[in-house]
Amino acid sequence: TRGSAVYHGAFSAGYEGVPGGGFVSVQYNTCPPPPPGAPTASPIVYPTIFPISHPTGSPMTTESPTDYSNCDSLSLGDSSYRNYPENSGEGGNMFDVIAKTRTISVTSIGFLFNGGFGDSHGFRLYKRKAYGSYEPVQFDPAEWELLINATALSTVESGSNTGTLPTPVEVAGGKTQAFYIDGGDRGLVSRWSGSINDIMFENEDLEITRGSAVYDGAFSTGYGGVPGGGF
Repeated sequence: TRGSAVYHGAFSAGYEGVPGGGFVSVQYNTCPPPPPGAPTASPIVYPTIFPISHPTGSPMTTESPTDYSNCDSLSLGDSSYRNYPENSGEGGNMFDVIAKTRTISVTSIGFLFNGGFGDSHGFRLYKRKAYGSYEPVQFDPAEWELLINATALSTVESGSNTGTLPTPVEVAGGKTQAFYIDGGDRGLVSRWSGSINDIMFENEDLEITRGSAVYDGAFSTGYGGVPGGGF
């Protein structure tokens, strides 16, 4: 309804019921309720501007958050320990994730600490800010964004895991997203062989490259691009 204008001051009787209104809106939906236990998307919030004596522009809008509730949850790769003859240690690893034809959302990443099994150790996970391989920006911290600085349990059976990323990293179909795991004081295990562009894991959705070993210390140039990875 139109309603009544109210004078300045909460519940003021200054206007005494003068007709007013017409600058309000109600956001609603007619979606059926989700089944019990189903995840729901965050609501869209629309800021409302209440005119008093001056005309206002169009109300602001907010971008709808991505709803992952209907997405398939899949996994590719293996971070459990394997006794390969080419195994070696590294401070960290840079590698590429290549989405094939459809957009994927990276929600967590597994890796393998260099020993210290049964204990928790620190790690840092970065992503390249722009799409593209890590190679052109391997030693330039300004080109990378820190996603997580945390600890993880080191195990032989399943390796370690970043846990669910605070914000999934979307990789559009046909694009390459570079990641960098810094193993902190513990370091990582990797397979030093082949080429940095070897495809270590692949399915119909994406490819994971072998990548390069990184020396102790974030963005260290100590190795200079030695192929390493595969866990």
